Amino acid sequence: MLDHVQLAAPTGSESQARSFYTGLLHMKEVEKPSGVQASGGVWFEDHGAALHLGIEEPFQPAQKAHPGLTFSHLDDVAARLGAAGYPIQFDDRLAPRRRFFTADPFGNRIECIEQQLTPIVPKRLSDGSHVRLLAPASSLATVDVKTIDRAITVLESLGLRVSISQHARAVNPFGSSDPACRIDDLHTAFSDPSIDAILCVRGGFSSNELLDGLDYALIRQNPKILCGFSDITALSQAIFTKSGLVTYSGPMLRGLAARDAYTLQAFKQMLFTDDPLTIQSSSNWHDTQDGKSVTLPNPGQVILSSGSGQGRLLGGNLCTLNLLQGTAYFPDLRDSILFLEDDYEVHPATFARDFASLMAQPGADAIRGIVFGRFQLATQMTEEQLRYLVQLYPSLMSIPVIAGADFGHTMPLFTFPIGGQAKIEDGIISISH
Repeated sequence: MLDHVQLAAPTGSESQARSFYTGLLHMKEVEKPSGVQASGGVWFEDHGAALHLGIEEPFQPAQKAHPGLTFSHLDDVAARLGAAGYPIQFDDRLAPRRRFFTADPFGNRIECIEQQLTPIVPKRLSDGSHVRLLAPASSLATVDVKTIDRAITVLESLGLRVSISQHARAVNPFGSSDPACRIDDLHTAFSDPSIDAILCVRGGFSSNELLDGLDYALIRQNPKILCGFSDITALSQAIFTKSGLVTYSGPMLRGLAARDAYTLQAFKQMLFTDDPLTIQSSSNWHDTQDGKSVTLPNPGQVILSSGSGQGRLLGGNLCTLNLLQGTAYFPDLRDSILFLEDDYEVHPATFARDFASLMAQPGADAIRGIVFGRFQLATQMTEEQLRYLVQLYPSLMSIPVIAGADFGHTMPLFTFPIGGQAKIEDGIISISH
């Protein structure tokens, strides 16, 4: 793995280097180890990217070899550099990825790249839209027939036409179907112009098996709604990261079959309209305990850390999101609002461990807010434990952190856009495409 990139600079250039790399590019200076301090130069890092500037005499600037640095707001960087008199040369040869070239004070070539592809918001649903039921994780064969029929009835009541993918009911030894079958179903659905949306039938396991085999250019060229949650988080987040297509965390067959008014209203508002959604807490919530359905009054959202923030909405199921760590599919956490949830299989200690892994990722110190979904009763997670968890991370004490929102593995749940926008202010959460 790459540890750092080395550039050269002339003798006595440290102050100029700091003005450029720290002042304009907002990189952080790091102390050089004592064994190399005498050689001069200065080291910088930025959310996992390390750049070492060493002294070289005679000095020769690097005009071809160069580092590529990613930024969450590329146009802001270009404006700062341009105002300071540095050259800005935009280059579209990597389109749809945006980038430009500049030079540091010593003539070294620097490439500046947008951290994320320009997001694509898929077309909204309307009366007569065609929805394809697809099983990227566990098989449709593992879903009760009554649940399937009820969910299809609900979708048809919304004016939608429903079809089922070719391999949805195929089963392999792990309860999914072969990855090639699931990839084929996804490519077929995205490339078919008669299909307007893909609704995942359930979560379960193994959607991360598909990521290396997907054609992200095909997906970007044929944008359409993809909705699901739980294990689908791996697929949703990877598609957004690699294609820029905004995807949706929302109800699957079981959630639709419940015919819950709160769930359906949020589903319709997010997928049928362009209207932003201000999150309101439901009156009651539902879970299972000892094999029985339980209905409880909803105490509403809990503010664990106050503040305001806005940014790119990322996240979903925490343990599934963490499967993407170290891959090309893991999202850039900078300037994000994270929505995180998990199911009955976690307990407070395992959730804390998973959360620590997430917070150790590059860019986590630049997260702008966190919203936790509701925990199932079986997890035995308490507000006291969540408060303790949040205060372990100083960076979270200056941003809004909210718990108890209506999403996750309980009912009801609202639909939210992965790759959309979120804003938290005075404890109020609003989301938009």
